[in-house]
Amino acid sequence: MSRIRVPDERGAEERAWLTVRAAYEQRTSSPRRVRFRRPTGVAAAAVAIAVVVALSPAGATVGRFVDRALGVPHAARALSALPAPGRVLVSGPDGTWIVNADGAARHVGPWEHASWSPHGLFLAVTAGDELAAVSTRGSLQWMLTRPDVSDARWYSPSGFRVAYISGGELRVVAGNGTGDHLVASPVAHVAPAWRPGHPYQLAYVASDGRVILRDDASGADLWSANPRLRVHQLSWSADGRRLLALRRTAALLYAPDGRLLATRPAPGGGPITAGAVSPNGQHIAIVTAGSISAVTVYTADVARPTAQRVLTGAKLGQAAWSPNGKWLLVSWPAADQWVFVHVNGQPQIAAVSRIAQQFTTFSRAHFPRLDGWCCTAPGAAG
Repeated sequence: MSRIRVPDERGAEERAWLTVRAAYEQRTSSPRRVRFRRPTGVAAAAVAIAVVVALSPAGATVGRFVDRALGVPHAARALSALPAPGRVLVSGPDGTWIVNADGAARHVGPWEHASWSPHGLFLAVTAGDELAAVSTRGSLQWMLTRPDVSDARWYSPSGFRVAYISGGELRVVAGNGTGDHLVASPVAHVAPAWRPGHPYQLAYVASDGRVILRDDASGADLWSANPRLRVHQLSWSADGRRLLALRRTAALLYAPDGRLLATRPAPGGGPITAGAVSPNGQHIAIVTAGSISAVTVYTADVARPTAQRVLTGAKLGQAAWSPNGKWLLVSWPAADQWVFVHVNGQPQIAAVSRIAQQFTTFSRAHFPRLDGWCCTAPGAAG
């Protein structure tokens, strides 16, 4: 990753450190509930973290401090609003929840995994040997029983098909619950990825490690690439022009015809644990683990790639883009926080604590998994 030098870099690092430390020492432990707003005043320390991490090597120092502080100082004690339009879907041991833009959360049902239909009207949900489609209020639309079901994904933009993993098989069912059929076997336990705008083109990872794009209508493989890659995540850009394949040591960008367009090495040596393509396909957020975790945003520009580290901390989790592509939601299980990073324009940051408690009903609190921030476009069916 290229480094951007700024004037008086050492002085800027020391001033940022003093600002963050002073804010942390003055913080109060009393609960408070606030509406989300652009960080000002007491949140200046959080803004300083984002700016320093984005612009200079001082990010390493701030990251270690945040690690010891177990999160972003002055985080809100409850989620009362999202910083951008849309709704966030989460799942965990206590089931699936939907978080509205005003911060209100609804418990949808006792599901282990969930995914949005393209326009946020329905969810594909799984638990054990059950695959189902439910409304956003939890009303059951249909259900199938298959062994060891996981990783259900809707086709975009129509929502007319759902791909899912059952044991070692990749299967597809129509959006109304009919026509369930086998697509490929054996496959790796990696969520498949429909190519947007191409109803039958489905990317998946075979059990031998190949990344394959299959035409579900003909049953033919359109291309396959790089056996034994150990890819653990696939995702297409919304325009269907880029396929992101994540392995522990690098992020790979493929063209629709299977050409490898670019390889982005794991920032700081990795390993890469999660990633997400922005709605417009122009940026890729990569989460890496290690002694200090980091979130780095790459441009998808093959000719002139750039990289910007936007957050560091201990054991960061997942990343999800806001539908408008201006904010990145990063889960931080070790700190029990959600961190919202403004990555479009001036760097800003805000955080919410006690996330596990806010998505718990009867069992012991568990930190939930991010299942998506909907939606990338308004629409009708699906």
